[in-house]
Amino acid sequence: MMECLYLLLVVFHFTAGCSLSGEQTLKLVTGHTGSSVLLPCSCTDLQTKPQRVTWKINRGEREWTEVFSADQYRDRLHQFNEDSPANLSLLISDLREEDDGDYRCETEKESRDFWLYVKGCDLANSEEIEEVTRFSGESVVLLCSCTDLQTKPNTVKWEFSSDKSETSPYVEIYSAQTGQHRDRFRLTNKNSGNLSLLISDLTEEDQGDYSCSVQRDRKYIRLHVKVRETPTHLWTTDPTTTPSEDPPTTETTESERIMMCVAR
Repeated sequence: MMECLYLLLVVFHFTAGCSLSGEQTLKLVTGHTGSSVLLPCSCTDLQTKPQRVTWKINRGEREWTEVFSADQYRDRLHQFNEDSPANLSLLISDLREEDDGDYRCETEKESRDFWLYVKGCDLANSEEIEEVTRFSGESVVLLCSCTDLQTKPNTVKWEFSSDKSETSPYVEIYSAQTGQHRDRFRLTNKNSGNLSLLISDLTEEDQGDYSCSVQRDRKYIRLHVKVRETPTHLWTTDPTTTPSEDPPTTETTESERIMMCVAR
């Protein structure tokens, strides 16, 4: 009798399948470009293994697409059910703005939906041209950053236009470092939303207009490089001449004053 009851429980457990935890309402998940995000999905019974689990995405299209078959996610997805069968969560790394959309965790019985919003980089103070002045031989940091420092843009580009010609085109100086700027230009921090550029050993040729750009925003900086003048010493007299002797003192001693009084 007990054996029959045990078999019935096993059969019921298998046919019941995976019941997903949480409510069926759409969940909003926010991520930052360059970072990772976890879309949580799991069975309520951690001992349950679903017969089938699929992650899909819909970007306003008519049909859902399996994320593991999309080229844009190559080497950026990780699912946990290999080690923990009831954990169906999806980890998306190196987020991009195009990862925005509706995601669905689907088993043979039910599904859970998520809306993923990926925050891109908006550059701080991009609406104005910043003026910077330094002397030749010095170093300078040209400030550029995302308003949210947690955001790391997928691409950042620094360009330069020489001050020698009004029609000089912008040339890329970072990340593809070429010509006179090699080994003198580098980002101050490559792992955050701080995109500022450090230029060392400034020369007059570095004077001009600089542009910091990300996917959808751009900031301009104008750099002035002054030449430091060599100080000169001004001489009031000829340094080669010998100073004249001190003029004789005109101070009257006490004995001389007494003799003058006696003479009178």
